Amino acid sequence: MIVVKLIGGLGNQMFQYAAGKSLAIKHRTDLYIDTKHLNKDTNDTYTKRNLELNVFDIELKIASDELINKFNIENSNKLSRYFQRHYPFLFKNLYVAESGQLYHTAFTQFQKNTYLSGYWQNEDYFKNIKSTLQQDFEPREEMSDENKFWLNKIISYESLSLHIRRGDYVTNPGANKTHGLLSLEYYKSAVEKISNHKKNIQIFIFSDDLDWCKEKLKFKHDTHYVDANLLKNAYLDMYLMKHCKHNIIANSSFSWWAAWLNNNENKMVIAPKQWFADTTIHTIDIIPKSWIQM
Repeated sequence: MIVVKLIGGLGNQMFQYAAGKSLAIKHRTDLYIDTKHLNKDTNDTYTKRNLELNVFDIELKIASDELINKFNIENSNKLSRYFQRHYPFLFKNLYVAESGQLYHTAFTQFQKNTYLSGYWQNEDYFKNIKSTLQQDFEPREEMSDENKFWLNKIISYESLSLHIRRGDYVTNPGANKTHGLLSLEYYKSAVEKISNHKKNIQIFIFSDDLDWCKEKLKFKHDTHYVDANLLKNAYLDMYLMKHCKHNIIANSSFSWWAAWLNNNENKMVIAPKQWFADTTIHTIDIIPKSWIQM
């Protein structure tokens, strides 16, 4: 079996699920999720979370304590983690703690009984199962009439989604220090870049602070502020964003997934070159090569 540790919000949980699913399919075994760490944060660095993957139409198997204990995680140390990352074939039950943000070339060698701990924010872990993930990440519940209204508008135009993440990036000092807020200039330059290549674009703005966006963002293009979804069903914003023709994403895994799941073969995706405010965090592998970084 493959067990993956869940940490962070919906976008992060999707990365972790995707990496685990890829490995589970490779070994033709079951995928289990460890949810025990979602609301733990002793350093008050991140926002505490709940299980959010259950908004999708997928069967989630929750790992029991008995199953997790097989990987002897409590007795793990730096030396044992090194050997398990680099010599996975030596272990019957493999515990792999991600080290940094770089792609782990040994990932495909991880065996049938593996526990994954980390963020796994790189499409190379799971791009081979993209069609499966596109099915898995479909909303469980039927869309409201208001969301259907927005979807019809989005697919009718040369639509460009623009995602602005504020929320805990503003209110949580730890999250602000780690992630930071993108500048207005980033968004203005990104819109200009796409409008130079795509004609008659219409901008659809998604944010957890639409009032701020209406005050601060002004474009010459037709602009729509998508207000159909509140916090409890914000995942539907991701669904709407992925149906836009093009995407300008925030430094957020939420809009990263919207752009990655976008099926438009001619899409343009613009992502921030500096993903984290904390420049000590290496992020070169997060952004797919086909996307434009600004």
